[in-house]
Amino acid sequence: MTTKTMSQSKNRLNVVHGTMEIANQMYTISKGLQYYSIPAKTLNYYRNYLNYSSEFEIDWSRYRTTEKLKLYLLNHLIPENDLFHFHFATSLYRDNYDLTLLKNLNKPVIMHHWGSDVRQLSKALDVNPYAKVKVANTPSIDKRLRYISSHISHCIVPDDELRRYVEDYYEHVHVVPSMIDLDAYTFNPLQKNEKPLIVHAPTHSKIKGTPHIVKAIEQLKPHYSFEFALVEKASHLEAKKIYEKADIIIDQLHIGSYGLFSIEGMAMGKPVICYISDYMLEKYPPELPIISANPDTIRDKIEELLKNKDALPEIGLKSREYAIKYHDYKKNSANIIDIYKLII
Repeated sequence: MTTKTMSQSKNRLNVVHGTMEIANQMYTISKGLQYYSIPAKTLNYYRNYLNYSSEFEIDWSRYRTTEKLKLYLLNHLIPENDLFHFHFATSLYRDNYDLTLLKNLNKPVIMHHWGSDVRQLSKALDVNPYAKVKVANTPSIDKRLRYISSHISHCIVPDDELRRYVEDYYEHVHVVPSMIDLDAYTFNPLQKNEKPLIVHAPTHSKIKGTPHIVKAIEQLKPHYSFEFALVEKASHLEAKKIYEKADIIIDQLHIGSYGLFSIEGMAMGKPVICYISDYMLEKYPPELPIISANPDTIRDKIEELLKNKDALPEIGLKSREYAIKYHDYKKNSANIIDIYKLII
């Protein structure tokens, strides 16, 4: 069955994505599914300052104990939809009890993991000496993964760094890279700033290595002419306007893999600095243009780019090409649909 005919069959596949928006991925995947004529919507319980788009939202902290919400889920949302694509170990109920209901109703369900919902420090340190994690309570992660995977046999992760944390739990693990709408990112690799603008936008300063980055910037300021912007607590739309002006993007120094900020930077034709562990360097495509830097080397890597400003446009061009090849939402949403075919 082809992608097009899948949604044009007598019984249309109605998909719900929920219930936590991570780096705009729920919305972007849903947009990709809609491109292939598959009805898809997002349900976000956890709105934050980034203010990503969502079709509809429920304030779980306010309504989760009300009978009205339970009746809505049981009488409308669940019966009216065919496949549930959950994210970040969340589902319709805070305790994931709905996974039992959905399984009993033979509703296809898939879980999409994104990072701190599965990342365990002991496993991370096996392949990454600079690893840090947001959640230190490994037993709680293990317990939740065991429960979820006892109800769901398929999961998706964006890269092989996260595959390591889930492969012992799920029967089937699929890797689909994070995705963006490339048309929404202005591509301009030409350097325009007389003083190069370096941008860092941490959502979690400890995990992103922000103290090391700020220290490196302070050490370099007396010796080089450049500007530095630390973007914090801004909406995604506001932050993106700053990214567009950047000459160099700095993502994260501890995880060992790159995230959406790196992808956005590459899509805009920016040279990106991000720590890529030796383990992940072997997993990514060989043409990965990201400049790898860890807490010990970040100063030297920034200095190297400042000394070779003429090289920035060429790195930016390779970055855009890489984003087009591996992170286009239409291509990757087609891969999601192929996974749906396996589980319906």
